Amino acid sequence: MTVHPQSLFFALAGLHMLDDPRPLSGASIVFVMGRLGVGESAARSVLQRMAAKNFIVRHKEGRKTFYTLSDRGRAILREGQEKMFAGWQPQDWDGRWTFVRIQVPESKRTLRHQMASRLSWAGFAQVDGGPWVAPGPHDVATILGPEQSVISPIVVYGEPQPPTSEEMLAGAFDLAELAADYESFGEKWRAVDPDSLSPVDALVKRVELHLDWLALARTDPQLPATLLPKGWPGAAQSISFRELDAELGTREVHAVSGFFAGDLNELYSFL
Repeated sequence: MTVHPQSLFFALAGLHMLDDPRPLSGASIVFVMGRLGVGESAARSVLQRMAAKNFIVRHKEGRKTFYTLSDRGRAILREGQEKMFAGWQPQDWDGRWTFVRIQVPESKRTLRHQMASRLSWAGFAQVDGGPWVAPGPHDVATILGPEQSVISPIVVYGEPQPPTSEEMLAGAFDLAELAADYESFGEKWRAVDPDSLSPVDALVKRVELHLDWLALARTDPQLPATLLPKGWPGAAQSISFRELDAELGTREVHAVSGFFAGDLNELYSFL
């Protein structure tokens, strides 16, 4: 597994900082990231960048450094968690789509990438390099943010008319690749036996599980059931993720106090 330090930190923070008011020690963050293949200097560099971006707030207690989420960081992670835990499920859908047309000047390539990332995260896909589409209603103004004034988007919500077909629009989403990613996720995590793990190993493994699931959540547009292939693997893997997450959470509980306190001696005692 190729681990991107910032993505790993987001997974760890979403799991252990978002809903727990206790500050999390820098030593514990570095410890877990190290167990997942990120060196100490890279881990501390991520913490410095996140603090500089006002994603986390740093404070000292004696010789130890602790971190809490800023209001901005909490809002960003909450949005990610909502999508991460939405899970695949059948949805009532009346056949209407949101269509978005944006024009970004060639001189603003960074803005173009930013707009594309925001639309993709919100479940949109681009049809043949043209408009962005997503089933159901979407608050496009909020998705695009204040930069929308630069790109003058055109947004339409309604039913496509002939000769446009649902198959044509659904084809904008790369479901084959996403299905393969879901199958790979299931193959990897079916091999994990929570009962065989120490509390610390379970804690680390749970962060890795959330990292993998977050990667899927980022690319899954959560299409209505009628637009998905028969036997869509997202349904089964969503259940598997929740079950394994609960089992690992039960196994890790004895290591959590040392994890928050930054007491590595206590953590090592559970290895």
